[in-house]
Amino acid sequence: MLTIIDEMLRCDREAKKGILATIINVQGSTYQKEGAKCFQAEDGGLIGLLSGGCVESDIIEHGREVLASGIPKTIHYDFRDEGDQIWGLGVGCNGALDIFIELYDPAVQPEKCDYIKKVFTAKSPFSIATITKAENPKTLGEKWIVNNEQEEIFGGSFSLPDNVRKRKPMLTALNAETEIFLDYIDPVPELIIFGAGPDALPLVRTVKNLGWTVKVADHRPGFVTKENFPIADELFHARLGEKPNVSLHENAFAVIMSHHFEQDQAMLGFLLQSNIRYIGVLGPSKRTKQLLKPLLDRHTVESLRLDRIYSPVGIDIGAKSPEEIALSMAAELINIYRSGNAVHLKETKGESLINDSNETKLHVLAT
Repeated sequence: MLTIIDEMLRCDREAKKGILATIINVQGSTYQKEGAKCFQAEDGGLIGLLSGGCVESDIIEHGREVLASGIPKTIHYDFRDEGDQIWGLGVGCNGALDIFIELYDPAVQPEKCDYIKKVFTAKSPFSIATITKAENPKTLGEKWIVNNEQEEIFGGSFSLPDNVRKRKPMLTALNAETEIFLDYIDPVPELIIFGAGPDALPLVRTVKNLGWTVKVADHRPGFVTKENFPIADELFHARLGEKPNVSLHENAFAVIMSHHFEQDQAMLGFLLQSNIRYIGVLGPSKRTKQLLKPLLDRHTVESLRLDRIYSPVGIDIGAKSPEEIALSMAAELINIYRSGNAVHLKETKGESLINDSNETKLHVLAT
């Protein structure tokens, strides 16, 4: 999603238009599900995949029509025909999908484009409704933000489907003539790395390749530089023990890896007193216990929500090299973000960070 946002911003700067394509309905087995998107500027290539390459060239052709007319359209693809005789692709997906293609033109539709960017760049999740079928073609593509308590939309009575409350995109009929696509937009995931040593660079590269926002903070000004981290989105410097001026929110992830005890302890304290979603701490269980000790002397285990700590970070893949370790760490981030079922290192090789008398347990890798 981050690359799509970047291309939209380029269109704004250079007064270019483009097309946004979204899967609004699927049946059977498909490469992507409802809500997946791709974008193409009038002078650029297609960004994002909706079918693994099966229909992208056709989307480009339909996109040219939308660019010329300005009128959105829905395209239906059905791969359930034996042998994919219609498309001649032999993809064997055994599924069908509907793709809604709409214009993105900052010059002609500034309010709509600002609306799209607002939703895509928000730090909190949004549910957004888009008209995808209507008697009046002028209303196609109109969008509204929908909250979970809303019972009225587009001037009519409408009971919000449970799918949206469960954060699942879906196509639904408002009435006989009108269909809307209710999309749940997650914010672009954000990783904040506290520590700008050489081992942070492979992690920055790996997570940036996933389309995440990556920020790096350190107390050493000579480490946290654009020369060392050219692809990081933001760099932050603060003195030893001081909190960097970086936003900590519930949709952010953090990894502590400065290898400096006092600095790691201070950063852990800042993070545990925030509502950040995930805290990775490099190091053995003995060291992590020492980092936590002054915090546990002042706060209860429950108030600190220690279950957010993963130390050291990573999925148990037997990683050894810095690049493999970065991959293991990135896999854990994805697993948490997507609510996966992979096995974490802290679960397979851990020991309690707190006394056994506590009901709340936290396990970390003992090395």
